[in-house]
Amino acid sequence: MPLPAADLARLLRNRPELAAVPSAEALERLLAAPELAVPALLALDADCHLVSQALQLLGGEASRAALAELLHDPGDRLGETIETLAAWGLVTLDGSGDGGTVRSPHPQGLWANPFGLGRPLRELTAEDLKSLVKGLGGRPKGRKSEVLAQAAEIVRDGRAVRERAAALPREAAALLESMAGGQPVFQHAVWYGSGDADHPVTRLAEAGFVVRDGWEYEMPMEVALALRGDGWKPELTGQPDVPSVELAGHSDGLAAALAAVDQVEALIELTGTQPIAELKAGGVGARELKRVARALDVPEQAVVLWLDLAFGTDLIASEAGERLAGTTLADEWLGLDPASRWQALVESWLAMPQAATFRVTGCCDEHMTPQAPPYQFESGAGEIRRAALRVLQTLPPGRGASPEGLLPAVGWRTRAVKEFAPAATEFTAAALREGELLGMVQQGALTDLGRAHLDGDGVAGRFPTPTHTVTLQNDLTAIVSGVPAPQLTAFLNGCADLESRDRASVWRFSHKSVRRALDAGTTADALLEELARVAAKAVPQPLRYLVTDVARRHGAVRVTSAACVVTAEDPALITELCGTRSLRKLALRAIAPTVALSALPPDETLQLLRQGGHAPVAVAPDGTIKAEPPQRRRLPVEPDPAWDATAILQGGEPGTPAEALSVASVTGEPIVIVWQRREHYMEDIELTRGTVSGYCHDCGTEHTFQRGRIKEAHLP
Repeated sequence: MPLPAADLARLLRNRPELAAVPSAEALERLLAAPELAVPALLALDADCHLVSQALQLLGGEASRAALAELLHDPGDRLGETIETLAAWGLVTLDGSGDGGTVRSPHPQGLWANPFGLGRPLRELTAEDLKSLVKGLGGRPKGRKSEVLAQAAEIVRDGRAVRERAAALPREAAALLESMAGGQPVFQHAVWYGSGDADHPVTRLAEAGFVVRDGWEYEMPMEVALALRGDGWKPELTGQPDVPSVELAGHSDGLAAALAAVDQVEALIELTGTQPIAELKAGGVGARELKRVARALDVPEQAVVLWLDLAFGTDLIASEAGERLAGTTLADEWLGLDPASRWQALVESWLAMPQAATFRVTGCCDEHMTPQAPPYQFESGAGEIRRAALRVLQTLPPGRGASPEGLLPAVGWRTRAVKEFAPAATEFTAAALREGELLGMVQQGALTDLGRAHLDGDGVAGRFPTPTHTVTLQNDLTAIVSGVPAPQLTAFLNGCADLESRDRASVWRFSHKSVRRALDAGTTADALLEELARVAAKAVPQPLRYLVTDVARRHGAVRVTSAACVVTAEDPALITELCGTRSLRKLALRAIAPTVALSALPPDETLQLLRQGGHAPVAVAPDGTIKAEPPQRRRLPVEPDPAWDATAILQGGEPGTPAEALSVASVTGEPIVIVWQRREHYMEDIELTRGTVSGYCHDCGTEHTFQRGRIKEAHLP
């Protein structure tokens, strides 16, 4: 049955990897795929794991009442946990209340040993059952069904089973406790001629506590339950308490959020004029990080975070593995309002698998070596970051916690704390540290802005309304109160130099900045007209004088293509240029009163003349002045197509090439694409707006095909 639109939208928010699926039928099949469900389940909390295991133990389908009977639920968390599993597509619900049915789309279950229990007695062979009954003091007889009944009757007396366990030798008793506590399978290799009669697991097999299958010994479920005690039940615990303190002051997070947006903008502008060099091994080295930190006037830790976020949001990209440069998407991002820009950065941060300020894999002591930014790599830091923020959501506003205080609750919410134990505390600290830089966190507590974003509330209204006017002053400064609109920022950056940005932004006009605007193709009249349009009051006289003075000198010297030619209307100026010592590199030679030849090309000639204090302009081949807009490196990047829940509900026809391509891109399965009457067996395909890319095993190389021209594609 197709999901309602609201439920589908919720599912895709939780599991965006399914967003490329083109039809409801394909989505249903993928929700039933264990290889996709297991990572989603492991991202949820410990109570979700318990309910999932309980459902598997009950055969994959059970009433809420049956689940409640199996589990100990002192905090009445079962209903909430079931709803969470449904929101992630891990169970389906039929009806409500105790009579409602909970079903798993995975009949075989997702757990190898739910609750750390082995197979039930009914799944054992007749010989195994006879061995178990005999070892536990019974006399097996009859067919399998009869021996099964005997075994069930024996282990039903938990006290007797535990008394027999108490008589075991010390080493055998220790192994028994481990297997009953959650490790039901034990491997013991026995080679021909080797003695194993005294091995603890052999003793357990002889005593009927485990059954043997080759090198594996397994404790049946009913035996483990008897050893655990008659009152044992898995318990839904809820999140552990978090020690927290009342903060002296509470932040709305807005100042840090605006600073983050400004600093990423400055990084993009820097890469547009001075690309950031990469190491041969990949990533940005320590020396280059120091240079960027000086250029942006921020700590190196902040630079690493901004690099990771800009790279993850496709605002910067690698050019041939040699340098990082801005992308075409950066121009789109720069045109957004501050709230939208901030949200894009936060979403990139939440999705990042690594910790920007503690860039290690962290799974063991051997993988604690930092890696250079900005490339992503698998790490438990992302799961720990998301879990830490969910824990902070449960704290009252204005109360903060330390990384150490958060860790038990974070560990309840994600298994990554155990799997990445060597780095778990540092990953939690990195989440708080990076959250502060983004305005999400302050002193271990969520800011108002951070809480609103995580709760799904709108944050646009929390940002100040962009300012579209500027106050121009007699000291040649321009002051914008609040947050300047993107268009105003772009205009002022083109004709003035940014000096500071806080609650108010300050730009300063100078000969150099005005000349930069004139070089870009504007005129003095157009510049003054635009200044008058955005100014809160009249344009000050000193600024008018500055613009007209620069415009008067602008173009007095002209450079045109040859090798090259320098012209001027004033013969004295040509004489002066030819005799200036600082311009000796040009080797200027006068060939007419108003014409001189330069030994260097136009670009270098212009640069040296400007360094000498002149305001030359370039001349196009037709004799007109050539505009010189700011040169920004922009790498072409296509945005990922946004998912649409309605499109999936309406769906495409099952079995179409589009559906097969989408499924393969989500699951990673190989796919056969027929292109120009030839089959290509491809893996690891990626879909963009108009292409399909992946590795072709038939050709031994990467291929990129136009999606619209693929008429046949199917899963092998």
